[in-house]
Amino acid sequence: MAETQLNTSFHDVCRRLLENVERKSPDLADGVMTVAADQYRDSGQWRREMERIFLKMPLLSALSCDLPDAGDFMSYVMAGRPLLIVRGDDGQVRSFLNICRHRGARLTDEPCGNASRFVCPYHSWAYDSRGQLIGLPDRQIFGETSIDGLIPLPTIERSGAVFTSLDPQAAFDLDEWLGDMAASLKALRLNELFAYRKTTTLASPNWKLAADGYLDGYHIGYLHKNSIGAKAITNRNTYDLFGPHVRIGFANKRTHEIENLPPERWDLAACMSLVHFVFPNVSISGGHGDTLMLSRLFPGPSVAESTTVQYQYFRTPVEGALLEEAEAKRVAYEEVVRDEDCATIFGIEEALPAMDSSPIVFGRNEPGNQRLHEYIAQVTS
Repeated sequence: MAETQLNTSFHDVCRRLLENVERKSPDLADGVMTVAADQYRDSGQWRREMERIFLKMPLLSALSCDLPDAGDFMSYVMAGRPLLIVRGDDGQVRSFLNICRHRGARLTDEPCGNASRFVCPYHSWAYDSRGQLIGLPDRQIFGETSIDGLIPLPTIERSGAVFTSLDPQAAFDLDEWLGDMAASLKALRLNELFAYRKTTTLASPNWKLAADGYLDGYHIGYLHKNSIGAKAITNRNTYDLFGPHVRIGFANKRTHEIENLPPERWDLAACMSLVHFVFPNVSISGGHGDTLMLSRLFPGPSVAESTTVQYQYFRTPVEGALLEEAEAKRVAYEEVVRDEDCATIFGIEEALPAMDSSPIVFGRNEPGNQRLHEYIAQVTS
């Protein structure tokens, strides 16, 4: 399938979905594509993916609403790099390696919180919310040092999302990296969301097996026929390919309701579902309505392992009665992904040794998956 021309209106996606339902076909790639099964198991290939993708390319590291106030932070380990993302007292979001410049101890193990300073538990070196060294016990006894702060990582905040490179020496052009995906992310109004702080962590196999699931519109009505797929019209998806990033539209059984209505009366949240896959490891489900789920893939520490963390967001502050709704939503998606998606892809991983280099097949109706593997092959070959 040729690259589609961007229309930033989600109404256009909904209209295209209705057309796909009527013609009984999703958007199609030009042909069938195969990937050797051992590409999911090859440790050398996996190391190249870590080095050339995760440690070099910009990653969607946080949403702005994760860090609404000065001192708000997130921390996690991505591809072996401990990451600390902080909104400074000047309002700017910065990312650092979450390691003390003295002896390398981790500054915080908390996944999120608020702090005006970060104090190393080992020797009490302290850093402010801009990463500057502001405290060194017994400095005169310690001796002279040129260290003045944490190791910064290239970071850009744009349209409610924060992008970080794990390479301190990297320089990236975010407009070039996102391309037309930028306008679609902006349309999600990510900066108007409120985070539900309780997350879900799930074990998953090779990161590409997990990513394949996020890009697959073909399985919804089959694997998930009794859960989230019950409302869907399967295999009628739209696919917009924005460089390595993919936007997928899913037709719901109520899509036909727009047929004789003017666009201003379309109930988009009822008629369609949306997934934005931001290469290489973030899937944003929803967002054109009142809720959004972000799934972040953490690869490693070996070729056969990854972790998926799910984050829930809402259009209003998560308090009062919404707390119960948010928890119910979190649990429901945890059960679906764990018992259906992860159970299936763990089974695939167990079968891969028997397949050796036999082909994994991606059909014409799976252009999102094809784009993922085309791009990985391009940057790792």
